[in-house]
Amino acid sequence: MSAERAARISVRILAAFACAAFLAIIFRDARRNPAPDFSMYYTGARALIEGDRLRDLYDWTWFERAMSRAGIDDQLGAWVPNPPLTMLPMVPLTLFSPRTAMWIWNCISLGLLIATLWTLSRISRIRFEYIALLAACGSVAFYMNFVFGQYYVVLLFLLTLACYYLERNRPSAAGILCGVAFGLKLYGGPFLLYFAARRNWRAFAAMSATILSLTALTIGLFGWRDVLHYATQILPRTADSGSQGLYHPTVASLTTMLRRSFIPEAELNPHPAFNAPWAFFFLRTFILLSVLSFALIGLRKPGGSSERHAFAWFTITVLLLSPHTPHYTFLILLLPVVLLLQTALFVQRFLLVVWFTLMTLNLPFTALFPKVWLLLLLYLACGFRYWRSARPRWMIAAAVCILASAGIDAHIHVAAYEQEPGRWFQPFAVEEGELFSSFPAVTTSGVFYQAMGGRRYVLHWLHGSTIEELRFNGNALHPVALAPRGPGSI
Repeated sequence: MSAERAARISVRILAAFACAAFLAIIFRDARRNPAPDFSMYYTGARALIEGDRLRDLYDWTWFERAMSRAGIDDQLGAWVPNPPLTMLPMVPLTLFSPRTAMWIWNCISLGLLIATLWTLSRISRIRFEYIALLAACGSVAFYMNFVFGQYYVVLLFLLTLACYYLERNRPSAAGILCGVAFGLKLYGGPFLLYFAARRNWRAFAAMSATILSLTALTIGLFGWRDVLHYATQILPRTADSGSQGLYHPTVASLTTMLRRSFIPEAELNPHPAFNAPWAFFFLRTFILLSVLSFALIGLRKPGGSSERHAFAWFTITVLLLSPHTPHYTFLILLLPVVLLLQTALFVQRFLLVVWFTLMTLNLPFTALFPKVWLLLLLYLACGFRYWRSARPRWMIAAAVCILASAGIDAHIHVAAYEQEPGRWFQPFAVEEGELFSSFPAVTTSGVFYQAMGGRRYVLHWLHGSTIEELRFNGNALHPVALAPRGPGSI
């Protein structure tokens, strides 16, 4: 047996062992009750079947009640920041109990992951077992996707298949797939600009038609009033901040990093590095517009690079632009890394594998946002080859427009920021790290208000300088008092 054949067999055995160990771990840990993420999707699907209003899904307390009606207790959940059609693939799963439905969903995700690895092998001509080992390097992110019942393997499959069809000169199919990805999770949206920049008008037209069709489907399911409410109220806030984890460093996005550095918030971010809201609003717009604009300028010449390299770079750009990037989001980076590996030199391949592994791990020093810097580093490294051939006048004109836009946007947002209640009124009850508190009731005995606890909504009682958590048999939405006259009478 030749040394090359022996090496191939060894790699196959190692890949099979890694896959078997991964499957054993995820299906062992997924045996518990449905995870909050999957419960959220499942509840949304049940709400669609029951004919509930779309706007109600974005009401956190209403959604918690809907979770209880769906048979999911003792878990917190919220539909924000998902678009309306995210629940659509889950509708058939509502025929089963939440636990069984999550098992089925994980089996579907597993099948799509295998199909993704095979498709990547066809695109890159890298052997399947090597791509499987690369995916094993990102096993932490994949593990979290499966254990939480998340959606990102589906997105990875859709984007990979879109790239495959672009390689096979079937741009219409690629456009449809990116449109579906946009309808389900919004991540596909910027690819409309990608197709325009690459002058791939067939893909652009197919994606536009898909988006219009999905919009019509959404209106048919929920009515135009609720869709208008989503488009004017929910979507702008989602695009602005992601709506969850606004200051939390585990949400490794540029927006979160800048907000944590410059915006003070009594409970979630009491000690920012700089108390400079204007700097946040200016830098956020300036950096995000720069990342997108310079990527599109670099991609203007379709003949300047291979389609797969351009697609890889823009996928990295999309993740860098995203305001909401929890840990499992970074499994999508398997696609651009494999596409870049094909033409990389040996040292570059080693660095790409190390980079992908780091991006999918739980890195220390999260307050420094290491993943944001790593993502920005690869964005710049991939973009250098495009910017060398870009026309300087385009770059200069873009920079001037971006600076003007950032200044105007910062002025508008600072004016609105200064009118918020937090700038005018002193908080009378501050609990650092508290994500959600609302519905205060002022009484002679103190102030009672609802808050989001570790696993459920709870009631807090502020009297004097003391804040107590009131515990009931039930939860804050359906409390059961232990005595007729309340907790104080026990």
